[in-house]
Amino acid sequence: MSAPRPVVFDMDGVLVDSEPLYEAGFVSYMNGIGRPELAAWYPNTLGRRRADFVAELAELLARDEDDVIAGLRDAVAPHLAGELPAMPGVPDAVRAIAAGRTVGLASSSRGSFVDTVLTRLGLDDVLAVRATGDEVAHGKPHPDLYLLAAERLGIDPATAIAIEDTPAGAASAKAAGMGVIAIPNDHTRDLDLGIADVVLKDLGEAASWLQGDSAKL
Repeated sequence: MSAPRPVVFDMDGVLVDSEPLYEAGFVSYMNGIGRPELAAWYPNTLGRRRADFVAELAELLARDEDDVIAGLRDAVAPHLAGELPAMPGVPDAVRAIAAGRTVGLASSSRGSFVDTVLTRLGLDDVLAVRATGDEVAHGKPHPDLYLLAAERLGIDPATAIAIEDTPAGAASAKAAGMGVIAIPNDHTRDLDLGIADVVLKDLGEAASWLQGDSAKL
């Protein structure tokens, strides 16, 4: 029997339910600058680093990029300072997936926030290999994060499966040559995840699927 395929997890929206927190900060920022109608632009940020979407947003707002970055950072920070809720299946399903398998993390978030989340979720000993948004030249949907994670795991990206929740993240993993399991959440359920190889309801279902069907990817 062949060895279980390596798995690389996304973090926001897959392991931690942080997207509502980011959205609350985004809405707060838009309200604060008198542009509440642009709160609806939030889905364009999903799965992407702030550095990668801020130019588009700054153009819409007719504001300096540095001003937008600072404003968003200050608006979001209070929401991330409190409780960081786990997604369904965390940590038990993650540990089940990791059992006897090489696993890692590829997150658009900064390394300091990734460390905080993994410690809070009790996963810092499971996902010891990680690639974070402040370590690469290009964020998702470019392949850099998943290629870095694969390099650190010492694996061929083509042998691995990524678990993602956003189109940008799924495209990133695909560009790196990985198979993709998409697990949509309330923020991404209506987005186009057709690039993924399979769409599942939660990490528990992913754990079961990986036990029997991963060879199909």
